[in-house]
Amino acid sequence: MNFKNKKIFTALLALLSVGALSVGSAQAGARGDTSGYVTDSSGEIWRDRAGDCWHGSDWTPEDATVVGCDGVVLEAPVEVLIGEGTGVFADITIPAATMFAFDSAVLTDEGKAAIEEYRKTLRPELTDAFLVLVVGHTDTTGDPAHNLGLSLRRAQSVSDYLVSTGVPADRLRVIGRGSKEPLVSNDTLEGRKQNRRVDIVAAAEVRALDSMMFPSVALFERRSGTLSPKGIALMDEKIAEARDLLSRASFVEVVGHTDDVGDDAYNMALSEERAKSVRDYLVTKGLDPNKVVTTGKGESMPIASNSTPEGRAQNRRVQILTLGRLKE
Repeated sequence: MNFKNKKIFTALLALLSVGALSVGSAQAGARGDTSGYVTDSSGEIWRDRAGDCWHGSDWTPEDATVVGCDGVVLEAPVEVLIGEGTGVFADITIPAATMFAFDSAVLTDEGKAAIEEYRKTLRPELTDAFLVLVVGHTDTTGDPAHNLGLSLRRAQSVSDYLVSTGVPADRLRVIGRGSKEPLVSNDTLEGRKQNRRVDIVAAAEVRALDSMMFPSVALFERRSGTLSPKGIALMDEKIAEARDLLSRASFVEVVGHTDDVGDDAYNMALSEERAKSVRDYLVTKGLDPNKVVTTGKGESMPIASNSTPEGRAQNRRVQILTLGRLKE
């Protein structure tokens, strides 16, 4: 049995928080004084087809104080938070041979028993963890594309079994790495056996992760799921700063969030679209797409009160969670 209790990896990058603007807000931060702008009955500023805010006949440059209009952005410094390293982290490695027949992704009864034997000593409990990551691996024998698919299917089988035993499905993440992350050399039969495996990783608390917090208008225009030119420039800057950590990551999750203003379904869709946009851009910059997943949380996970404009601005964000290598 290969089991470790350890502090959260120091190679965790992040909670990169960026914007997810709500339906009912004309800007990313506080609504502010809309004097000089054309608004509807709810106070929403009208925009033309290009997305520019409509000026009233009495508009003057002094009225350009509304975030999201006339180039006004939310003035807020980037906040960097270092993870607390609380030690609530654990992982187990289960040899694939104990769970699956040759070249099969169907979990056997013996495999289920093996999982139960391994998880007896796993803390924190899987059902209480903030995040449970299941990672499939193979050796280098055979076609790389086949190995990648097999590793993902095997990880999914383990995940499905964990759900059947009570682990919440929304806390499970599944990736397949094929032969890309061997534990040991594949030059020997014994080495190849060790490399054919499934890792189950449990992180108890999100506060153990490092975090980088950005203003909500940093990446997106209002109501848009497409990275803005300014957002792309900011992404390039931060990717350059974090290139080493990203290259060493075993898992990256991009999570979109909104405030609670507007329709629930719209907020969920917008959070998913923005998470995907960030993920796709990371991939264009060289991040391996097979170790990245995206999740939309909509308005379900606020980090501040939605009763104030400032709180809603904090809740509109995208998180990038990055997990360092599982085995060094």
